[in-house]
Amino acid sequence: MPVMPSPLVVHSLEGSSAGARDIVVTADGAVWCALAEDGVVVRLSPHGEQRRIALEGESAEPHSVAVATDDSVWVTDSAEDRVLRLDSRGIAWSATVTPDAAPAGIVGQPDGSAWFVEEHADAVGHVDILGRVTEFDTGVPRGAPASIASNGSSVWFALPGAGSIAHARGGDSAPSLVEFDDPSAAPTAVSMGDDGCLWFADPVRRVIGRVGRGGAVTEFVLPEPEWRPVRVASDATDGCWFTIDGVDAIGHLDGDGRSRMIAMPGERDLPTAIALSADGELWVARQSGELVQIHEPGSLAADIQ
Repeated sequence: MPVMPSPLVVHSLEGSSAGARDIVVTADGAVWCALAEDGVVVRLSPHGEQRRIALEGESAEPHSVAVATDDSVWVTDSAEDRVLRLDSRGIAWSATVTPDAAPAGIVGQPDGSAWFVEEHADAVGHVDILGRVTEFDTGVPRGAPASIASNGSSVWFALPGAGSIAHARGGDSAPSLVEFDDPSAAPTAVSMGDDGCLWFADPVRRVIGRVGRGGAVTEFVLPEPEWRPVRVASDATDGCWFTIDGVDAIGHLDGDGRSRMIAMPGERDLPTAIALSADGELWVARQSGELVQIHEPGSLAADIQ
């Protein structure tokens, strides 16, 4: 009789002083974790081996990780103002950007390039396949660009300081804006779905939102007044998974607004980042440095009453 895998598997990151700020899963099954406080990125192989890759800067602070190829990732270092490419052997490439720009979210492209945002410079940057870095002003002062997502031909990035989401096609340095009627809007996280729709989190308003391919915005207010969504990760069912500030659970929302929840195992340990693998496994980073691997997360989620 075949042995079925446990639906929840906990992995401990060796030597971590805090939870991962960001995580991503590459096609080879490896999980990459940005440990900002330690200045390292950890690669957890499909067989459970861990490799700690130090970013080699006095104040290195990995902020975001994104898939580059089947077995490598892009990384932003917000303290050293760098963009790096890592593989299982270590640092394969790095480049500096504008001083004090604070590169934050990053997303890989199918052609091998990458786009990233610069939180303090109100700019977006592009790394081409030859490693050349080009930076563009967003045209939105004090927008504080945070996370970034792409559908392969366009990029979207959150501008919490300006209460909007920007959309740019290719190298267009004059993005169009998705603006909100509510002046308190402050979208912070974005994730692109397979259907071409963009999911976003707006913790100030307790909103998970969806921007359709035609630009229409649908917003869902979370049911509890203290729930503030922080991270979002779109899934293959045209829905998204999300974390909630101060809540030891992971939520799911579908396109019709149905909300469900998975409670995390063990003692209270708040999620810090989430990612989905190509085969639909959900990975959750927690404050303690643990990673929770969830097989078939949709089957475990319970409706929120």
